[in-house]
Amino acid sequence: MPLDKGMEIVLIEMEKLLPHEEIKQKNLTKLIDLVKKRGGLYDPILVDRETKTLLDGHHRYNTALHLGLKFIPGIEVDYLEDESIQVESWPGKEKMKITKQSVLSMAKSGNLFPPKTSKHSISTEYPKQFFSLEELS
Repeated sequence: MPLDKGMEIVLIEMEKLLPHEEIKQKNLTKLIDLVKKRGGLYDPILVDRETKTLLDGHHRYNTALHLGLKFIPGIEVDYLEDESIQVESWPGKEKMKITKQSVLSMAKSGNLFPPKTSKHSISTEYPKQFFSLEELS
C-alpha cells in the first residue's frame, strides 16, 4: 500500500468527534495500558472532515477520553467523495447493510453500532507520528 503524501496528521479536538460504533472493553483496557507505557499515541484516527464522524480508531478515541486528552492525532478525509475509502460489514455482521451514509447517520443520531460492525479500508497507507500525552492534553 503506497503512502499518500497528501494525507497529513492534524490534532483534532476530542469534543468535536462523533463516534458511530461501540468498542470492546477488553481491547480498550489493553490500549490504555500501552498508551500509558509509551507515553503517547502513534496511530492517527480517521475522521470525516465535514461531519467530524470518527471512521476508524474508536478504541484510540476512547483511550484518549479515558486519559482526559483534549486532542487526538487524526487524518481528515472527504468521506463521501473519496473513492479510496470503502466500508463494509465485518464477517458475521453481513445482515447489517453498512454504507457510508449509514455510518454518518448513526454518528449524527448519537446511537452506536455494535463493536466491529463497520470495516473501513483505504487504498493508501496513512502516515504515523508520535504525539506525547503532554502534547495532547
